[in-house]
Parts: sequence; C-alpha cells; structure tokens
Amino acid sequence: MTENINNALLEIGTEEIPASYIEPALKQIEELAVKSFNAAGLKYGVIKTYATPRRLVLFVENLDSKSPDKTEEILGPSVQAAKDANGNFTQAALGFASKNGTVAEKLDIKNTEKGERLCFVKKTKGEKTEKLLLNIFPEIIKNIYFPKTMVWEESGFKFARPVRTIIALYGKKVIKFKIADVKSDNWTIGLHTADKSKIKIDLPENYLIKMKNKCVIADQNERKEAIKKSVNETVKSVGSVIEDESLVDEINYLVEYPTAVLCEFDKKYLDLPPEALTVCIKKSQKCFAVIDKSGKFSNYFIDVKNGISKYQEIAREGYEKVVGARLSDAEFFYKNDLKKGLDGNIEKLKGVVFHKEIGTIYEKIERVRALSSFINKEFGVNIDEKLLDRAVLLSKADLVSEMVFEYGELQGVMGKIYAQKLGENPDVAVSIQEHYYPLSAGGILPENKIAAVISIADRIDTLAANFAIGLEPSGSADPYGLRRAAIGLVRIIIEKFPNADLNKSLEQSFLLMPEKVKNNPKFGQARQRLESFLTQRIESLYEAQNFSSDEVKSVSSILKILGLKNIGDILPKLNALKTAKTKGDFAAISEVFKRINNILAQAKKQNIEISAIVDENLLSDEAEKSLYNESKSVKSGVEKYISQSEYNIVFDKVLEIKPHIDAFFEKVMVMAEDENVKKNRIALLNSVKNIFGGFIDFSLLQ
Repeated sequence: MTENINNALLEIGTEEIPASYIEPALKQIEELAVKSFNAAGLKYGVIKTYATPRRLVLFVENLDSKSPDKTEEILGPSVQAAKDANGNFTQAALGFASKNGTVAEKLDIKNTEKGERLCFVKKTKGEKTEKLLLNIFPEIIKNIYFPKTMVWEESGFKFARPVRTIIALYGKKVIKFKIADVKSDNWTIGLHTADKSKIKIDLPENYLIKMKNKCVIADQNERKEAIKKSVNETVKSVGSVIEDESLVDEINYLVEYPTAVLCEFDKKYLDLPPEALTVCIKKSQKCFAVIDKSGKFSNYFIDVKNGISKYQEIAREGYEKVVGARLSDAEFFYKNDLKKGLDGNIEKLKGVVFHKEIGTIYEKIERVRALSSFINKEFGVNIDEKLLDRAVLLSKADLVSEMVFEYGELQGVMGKIYAQKLGENPDVAVSIQEHYYPLSAGGILPENKIAAVISIADRIDTLAANFAIGLEPSGSADPYGLRRAAIGLVRIIIEKFPNADLNKSLEQSFLLMPEKVKNNPKFGQARQRLESFLTQRIESLYEAQNFSSDEVKSVSSILKILGLKNIGDILPKLNALKTAKTKGDFAAISEVFKRINNILAQAKKQNIEISAIVDENLLSDEAEKSLYNESKSVKSGVEKYISQSEYNIVFDKVLEIKPHIDAFFEKVMVMAEDENVKKNRIALLNSVKNIFGGFIDFSLLQ
C-alpha cells in the first residue's frame, strides 16, 4: 500500500435488524458505494460488505487519496465574432471571458468543425478523499431501502432499526458527520449479550480481527462456517443434524458469535411424524433436528446461542422449555386431527376463500375434479377414475387441520400422513403431498401419476381463474405466484406428458369457471392472454438451458400457430437446430426466409391476394420451375420426417432447398409486370414458406 492510498471503513451499528433485510441491504450498500466512487472519479480496489444482526459494514480496499484533476474545454464565440473591424475584443468575447473568471487575452483558440472558436481551458484540482467521503458515507446510509422502517428520534430519520453507532474511517482519519443524532467516530460496541464496552478501530484493515477478539464475527461467510462447525462438533456424540441450509442462513443473521447447545425433549414426542417434529423444532426456536447414529429421528436437538459458551446450562433449560411447550401443542393438534379425520374437513373448505372474486377452496376442488377427469382421458393416463376423484377430494383437506393451521409449511405433508394413518389408498395419500410439486421453479416434479394429473389441473385452474379476472403478473409483481405455477405446469407436461395437447384442457378450464367469473370484463380474451403467458414461460425455460433467445423464439413460433400442442417437441427441435447450425450454409437461411417474409408482407400492403395454389402453367423461368419442383419434393419429405420426429433430417431438407431459393431470387423478378405471373410467383414463395410453417420460423434466427 502506498503512502497516498488507504482503506476505508463504514460501519452502521444498530439495534437488531430483521434477518431477511440484511442481504438486500448489503447488495444496496455495495451498489451505492460503486456508484458514488465512480461519480466522484475515485479509484478503488476491492469492495467488501459484512453484516451481523446489529451492524452493516462497508470495507473499501486501496481507495485513492483524492479524485483526479480535471481539464475541461469550454467553447465560446467564433474568432470572427470575437473581434471587431479594429481588432478589439467584442462584447461577446469579453462576456465569455468574464463568465469564466478570466480576461479575453488569456483565452485559447480551438479549431472545430464549425471553424475557429474562442476556448477557455478550465482546470479543476481533485478533491481529497476524506472531503468526498463526508458526503458519500451519509448518502449511502440515507439511501438504503428497507421494506419497513422506523423513526426513533427528533430528526425524523428512517432506518430498519435505530442507529446507535457509526464508524467512518479513511485510514486513521475519522470522517466526521452526524445522522439521527449519532456522530460518526472510530469506535463501536461489541457483543451486546456479553461485552458492551467500546471497541476502538485504529485502521479499517484491523476491523475484522478487533471485532473477533471481542466475540463478534463480522464476516458473515466466516460466521456461517463457524455455525456449521459448532453444530457438527456439538452433535457428533449423539448423531448428526438434519441438514437445512436455509436455517443456517437464517441463524447466520440472528447471531454475532455462534455457539451450539445440545438439548433434549421428552421421548414421548417421538410418536409425532418426523416431518412435524422437524418443522416444530425449527419454527419454535430456530433449532436443528437430530437423527441418531442409526439414522432414526432423535429426541436431541441443537440450538445456536449468541455468544460464548458461558451460561450454557441456563440457555439449554430455556430452549428445552420452549421446544417442549411447542411439541406438546403439536401433539394435541396431531391427535385431534386424526380423531376428526379428513372427510370432516372437506365441508369446512366451503368457508375458506380462494379469492373473493373467484370463490372458495371447495369450489376450486369441484372444478379440479372435473378437469382432472378430463385430463385423465385426454392425455391417455388411464388412472382409475374413483381413485383420482378421491385423491382430488382429499387434496386440500389438510388445509383446515389444526396442525397445518399452526404450521402452514406442512400443507400436503400432513395430508399424506393423515391419509396413510386413516387407511386411504397409498397412491391417494402420496398424491395429497405430491400434487403441490414442484414447490419452486426448479423443484422436483410429482412422481405419482395421480399427483401429476391433479397438479396440472390445479395449476391450470389457478392460472385460468386469475387471468379471467385480470390478475396476471405485471413487471416484477406476481403476488399470486402465477409465474411459478406456470413454470411448474409446463415442466410437468414437457417431462411427463410430452405429446399432450394443452389447448383442450385450457378450453375446458375456462368452461368450468363460475358464472361470476365469466361475467368479468377481462374474461373475453383471458385464454389468449394465458396462452401467450405460458408460451413466454416455455421460452424462458429453454433460454435458461443455454439456448439463445432467437433459437427459442424461432422454434416456439409454432405455438402461436397451433397453440400449446406437443410442447414436448420443442427441446428435440432445439437440439436438432443446434446441430443444423454447424452444417453447410445454414447461417444464411435466416436471411433467405426474411426476404420471403418481406415480399409477402409487401404484397399484403398492396392488397395482392396470396393464393394457396401455384399454377404450374404460369411458371416460365427455369429457376422458378426448379424451385417449384424442389419444393414439392421437399414438402412430402418434411411432412414425413416431422411426423416421425426426425428433426435433424428436416433441417437437412432446408439446406437442400436453399440453393433453389437463391437461384430464384438471382434470376427471377417476383414483382413482374404481368399481374398473373406476379401473383403466381408470390404464391410460390408462400408455398415455400409454408413447408416449414408448422415446424420453425427461420426468419427469426439471427
């Protein structure tokens, strides 16, 4: 590090910030810093951000000591206008000089495209970094956005939680400013549960080690590894924890110095389903569930306290008391739910609103029953209708169970468990859980056929109902999770029923909508909007698999012609297209078909009727005869190979016809003077385009 370059540090010390706020805040801090430094012209090295529940930190390596000097040329009047006939400076020249704080004699002359002009060279010295940081640091703090903020003192400053300390350093120098009645300085507070004494930071580069020496691991990545290490060390004598990365991430922003504590609950609670135990333990105290060395669920659990191992016994007693109470409640819910059974819950769903403009969950189930039966027949799944109907009827029954009411994340899971305990058919039980799959865009798909059919029907109904009342997503807003529902729907169909025709199922779903939905003004074009929305999801699905946007759009263009039919064909076509692009003169194919499209578009503008039939008697030029004969030959081959899904050969046929199209354009005047000849040549080009019209739109390729 040179003498003129120092590291910089900004720490915003607060009361405990909600864990979900922290990662987005760190991203904003880095973006704001980069933007500010770049605007000021300050050069810098690596920017790092750190966080704990009680501090947000910006660390900047090798921040230049000042911004660069600037030289700016300011143009004035032309030389001709700058002096009069006697060679004296005019008022225009004198005014320009005065405006820029100089005299006319000291102005330069610059050659420009518009001739010679007076020029003032303005030199501005760079500002010292500590002076620039006086503005940059407070602006960063002020511009961090949080979902919810609070005001706690007279200035009215808003932040996620009250700000208590601010460190602002450039090297050893403190950058002095004040926000929310807090003056910046070079000290902070340590672990609030153990040591509230001041920690003085002499240099930014010493921040992490000085904090760690006071039981604060400020680096979230280091702290995350410390959590895992502490948990695994603590549990190894009794077994291992059930891995839960999301829980580790959450705990990481709940503690500043993690220490794992081994705890126990009463063994009688092991009669509860492991899934319920795991969620209950996690939700009640952010604890890790444990399996013993034989792989069975254990009555041990691991909590992570904030601070060193001091007072572990007191902490353990508290954790065990809280978890024990929650497990006692869970046991009560579980037994009650089993006593009532699932059938009794179905009637209760009449009182659960799916959406106020659409109806209840019970009404939704009735639609899904009808649609599932339709899909079963239409897709040729051949599931026993009674089993399918029973599965749909019970699919949402656990939503009004006491356990799911308390722990919403167990929906479907408890339904499956209750169905198994109550003696339902195994496929019916499994489908109650799996019909929610995939739970995320890339999540696992339902394995069970009954579950797959219900999942398709359920998602179609949700999408159709929302689109019917105009609730489709806009921009980044998607409050009803319709993008996720759509991605799940197309993934199931592509991977489980690739030859299915989704068009008829969509049509049936809209027919099943209640009258109040059909009377909504948005209902009229809802199906078309939904088809377009699903097409976009299909396109995004394949673009995420490293196919280019133009490749995907050229292949998915068929969906705009045939609707959502055989969407399972898109991937084989894309793979065949990738291979075809490596052959011959395939790169020029796009231009050829763009030219055909342009000619046809021009004909439509001129109100020229485009016939579907080519009159062979009007073909006079050898090039057009050759194209006509080749197109007939290629057409029969293309139809055959498309029907057999031999897409690589279809692309070979494209290469076969291209030389004939090239010769046609080279030797034939399409817009001939003879009206009949002109129309016939346009019809010929249209017939060539239509050979591949139901396969791929070559004009969209780049």
